[in-house]
Amino acid sequence: MGKMTITKLSRYFIIHLLVLLVLTTYVVRSLDANTLCINEEREALLKIKKDLKDPANYLSLWDGMNCCNWAGIECDNQTGHVLNLDFHFAPNIGGEINPSISDLKYLKHLDLSYSNFQGIPIPKVFGSLNMLRYLDISYANFSGIVPTHLGNLSNLQYLYISTSFYSLWVQDVTWLSTLSSLQFLSMEYVNITNTSHELFRAVNMMPSLLELSLISCNLRTLPPLFPFENITSLLVFDLSQNPFNSSIPSWLFNMSNLTHLGLSSSSLRGPFPLLRRGNLCNLQNMDLSNNDLTGDITQMLDTLSYCSNQGMKKLYLSSNYLTGKLPHSVGEFNNLVDLDLSSNSFSGPIPATIGNLSNLEYLNFEGNMMNGEIPGSIGQLTQLTTLNLFRNNWEGSMTNIHLHNLTNLAVFSISSKQNSFAFKVTQDWTQYIKNLFYVKISDCQVGPAFPNWLRNQKFLNTLILQNAGISGEIPSWLCMFFQIWELDLSHNKISGHLSKITNVSNYVNLSFNQLKGSIPLWSGVKGLDLSNNLLSGTLPNNTGEEMSHLMFLDLSNNHLSGIIPLSIYRIQNLLYLVLSNNHLTGTIPVFWMGMPHLRIIDLSNNSLSGGIPTSIFSLPSLSILELSNNNLSTNLSLAFQNCTPKLQILSLGNNRFFGSIPKEITKNLPSLAELLLRGNALTGSIPEELYVLHSLHVLDLANNNL
Repeated sequence: MGKMTITKLSRYFIIHLLVLLVLTTYVVRSLDANTLCINEEREALLKIKKDLKDPANYLSLWDGMNCCNWAGIECDNQTGHVLNLDFHFAPNIGGEINPSISDLKYLKHLDLSYSNFQGIPIPKVFGSLNMLRYLDISYANFSGIVPTHLGNLSNLQYLYISTSFYSLWVQDVTWLSTLSSLQFLSMEYVNITNTSHELFRAVNMMPSLLELSLISCNLRTLPPLFPFENITSLLVFDLSQNPFNSSIPSWLFNMSNLTHLGLSSSSLRGPFPLLRRGNLCNLQNMDLSNNDLTGDITQMLDTLSYCSNQGMKKLYLSSNYLTGKLPHSVGEFNNLVDLDLSSNSFSGPIPATIGNLSNLEYLNFEGNMMNGEIPGSIGQLTQLTTLNLFRNNWEGSMTNIHLHNLTNLAVFSISSKQNSFAFKVTQDWTQYIKNLFYVKISDCQVGPAFPNWLRNQKFLNTLILQNAGISGEIPSWLCMFFQIWELDLSHNKISGHLSKITNVSNYVNLSFNQLKGSIPLWSGVKGLDLSNNLLSGTLPNNTGEEMSHLMFLDLSNNHLSGIIPLSIYRIQNLLYLVLSNNHLTGTIPVFWMGMPHLRIIDLSNNSLSGGIPTSIFSLPSLSILELSNNNLSTNLSLAFQNCTPKLQILSLGNNRFFGSIPKEITKNLPSLAELLLRGNALTGSIPEELYVLHSLHVLDLANNNL
């Protein structure tokens, strides 16, 4: 009986144990599938939520008992501890960071980037999150001093504290030296008050560092000697937009592992360093644009071409003073995607080997002294989307052979200072090109006919054909394009009656042609230049209502007559008004104070009469006032009472002004550089006070009664 009872109990215990094991396995599996967060950590998150400002109410998603299922939260599958906190799901979140964030003791990943904390300091409590591997508070609108408490994060591998508007600064960089595990450091637009030597000494204590981005940190010197003895793994090194005002130290070109080197806009000057063969062979991106570098780059390109991997993808050297000819070895950079050598002094032709760059998408040679004929091999660059050959000395011509295979081309620019270059392509050039939206051709022979190959370009956004030898009328099919942002057909021989091209939305320049007819009204256009044509008639009375968005208006050198319409005062954003060399009559309107942004007014060489409205002299931004060669008459001794201090050029010659030159002119016009009063009826003496005008370099008082 006893044995039987023990046996039953044993069997019952074994069965119960097996059931318990099955249930335990089920619970563990359930925990993996739907992890429950820790109560204390959920409470901490709710306190954090309470102190945050969430204008779009994204944090309403933080609901329910299981915080591991909340947006932006990731927990450990086994323990339920919060590991990741990422606020990308809630843009523009701000407010305060509750100190309860320190209760998330296992937090490894914190991302507050691109939030809006409205200028509060970076919370010091971040320095207590000892388990953090990843901290991104970049562009989150924090301000003030970067707390040294971040130096406590000894496990940190990623640190991004970039900012906007230089709202953050570092006064002591020594805390950086404690981040020995750091691999990625970005402090863009953070004002670092320490010297570069002190900064690099701290960075040298990060032996695992792979990426270092210190763009626009107000660093002022580059160490002449290599500052990173402990760092051998650095791949990305970007010091762009710092005012170094020095030459490039040679150690920058000895960092053999670099894949990205950025030093653009850094006031670098002097000759391009000598590059040794085998150096920078891992380099994929190099940006040295917008500096004052000099010297021949032929040696650099030749040396880099010996690298076996040919990994260079992006090379930017624009806006320097570099010289030399492009060597044939440029064709060895098989992986090159972007090549920008614009605004330098390169000479010679484009080597035919350029056609080997089968991956090239962006090619910019604008603003050099390159010459010779453009090789037909440029047509082999089938991936090209941007081709900019503007402002060089090209010879010969460009035909369909050069462009036929460029089916991905979207942006195309070319001009030649020689004025003998011809752009002769036929309609079938664009037969397979569907994405062309920007065309700029200047100082090339394109005409005499308007280029018909443009007709099939449905996405054309910008069309500039300056000094292209085009004659005849503007074709009606130009209005078939969906929307043109800018249309510039200036300096041609286009004739016929001007009709409004209704699909232009921003800027129209048809100056220096032979167009006839009256002034059409372009509603919505911001810039209109119809100067130097044969236009006639009066300015429409509703000019201001219909073209209220104008910022630039130039109708000079035409045959316009009548008065200046009063409605112009409705163009409140106008900066530039030129109506000179017409036959306008009547008085100058008095509405000018409704146009506070006006900088230039030129009404010269008309038949205007009456006086000068005092409101003109009171315009706060006015720098040039041209009223010469009219029939204006007023007492000048009273005219300069309320002048804008920014006025630099005042031209009132050949009118009928009388009175004396007021002595107060030096006080009322302190920036005056040109004063032209010839051909009037001025009396009295020349005031000695004019000598106080230190900027004055042109003074014309001839043909008066002084």
